[in-house]
Amino acid sequence: MATSIKELVEKVQLSPDKIQSVKWDTPINCKSEGVYIISMSDTAESKITMEEFPISIDILKNWIKKLDYFTLDGEETKDANKIKNRLAEFWLPDESILYIGKAPLRNNGKGGIGNRVKEYYNTAIGERSPHAGGHWIKLLENLEKLHVFYIPCNNSTEIEKRMIDTFGKSVSESTKERLSEKGPILPFANLKDGNNVKKKHEIGHMKLN
Repeated sequence: MATSIKELVEKVQLSPDKIQSVKWDTPINCKSEGVYIISMSDTAESKITMEEFPISIDILKNWIKKLDYFTLDGEETKDANKIKNRLAEFWLPDESILYIGKAPLRNNGKGGIGNRVKEYYNTAIGERSPHAGGHWIKLLENLEKLHVFYIPCNNSTEIEKRMIDTFGKSVSESTKERLSEKGPILPFANLKDGNNVKKKHEIGHMKLN
């Protein structure tokens, strides 16, 4: 059964009263440190799930074309269907949370939730910066229907780690069994956990040099 935003926030001892949200691609006017969660759900309590992997094959083809090729299991390929099938292995059909991220403060004054989420929005697929962590989510056909939830807090790096760990422990037994040999169990668009342990997706050359 899916974990709601509220449930996840409560499990890491943050107050659900601090949860705020916007629709995808909406600016966030918050300069505080914190964490953010991208979800198919439209409220912190709801659990909207999707059985079928909602990938846009056209976006994937354009991504491959932009880089000339991907690698899959160490071999160069331009076959979008092969890449799609590998990505689909990491789709969690019984979860609504798609990404968990942190937004620490920075010495240059450009940190905080609003700035980090803006970087997430503005990084074109295949680009390395300013925030390449969310490329997988930008493959989804339902991208414009997603919501970004955010919670101001201190120690965002530690909170993100705890959230990701808690999420992985909370997924269904069937999901755990299916993903048990594919690295840490993470939201679909997270490629590594809070300890920098990566998913074993074996897709390479996904970003410009």
